[in-house]
Amino acid sequence: MTTAANPYTSPQTTDLTGGTDGTPVAPKLMSYSGRLGRMRLVAYTFYMSLITMPLGWGAMALMFSGNWLLGTLVYVAVLAIGLVFGLSLYVRRLHDLNQSGIWVLLLVLPLVNLGLLIYLLFFRGTDGANQYGPETTPNSTGVKAGFVLALVFAVLVPVLAAVSIPAYQDYVQRAQQSQLQ
Repeated sequence: MTTAANPYTSPQTTDLTGGTDGTPVAPKLMSYSGRLGRMRLVAYTFYMSLITMPLGWGAMALMFSGNWLLGTLVYVAVLAIGLVFGLSLYVRRLHDLNQSGIWVLLLVLPLVNLGLLIYLLFFRGTDGANQYGPETTPNSTGVKAGFVLALVFAVLVPVLAAVSIPAYQDYVQRAQQSQLQ
């Protein structure tokens, strides 16, 4: 019996089998399969922190306002969701480097986790399809914007603070000395 004549065969569509022929696929948000590039790793982590930090602050506000049980439950839920999503990002980044996702367990080891993070952030993924799937689609404008914002908050803001705080302290000292005279 041919496929066309058999009404019980599964439908063959491109959205269900996308990427099997080596064409790039869009990464899924909460998945442990597939691949993820460096820029997406940084951008998705930045966006995740923009969502989870205010939720965590709200949970802490609930705890300190007297409703500690609800605050603790919300805080644990936010941490669990952040952990699951963060681990999925690291596993897919390891897949992009053609490594097993089990290497994510190295994140619990001090100093080794630093080496793993350097590896994930600075080493280029494999070109073309690898054993974990095809390449991902090119980065969107939102991913590029998230990457730039993450770099601004991770590099530029601390540098500006390192320069401006001592300068302000010196200004305050000179102002106090001029008032004493």
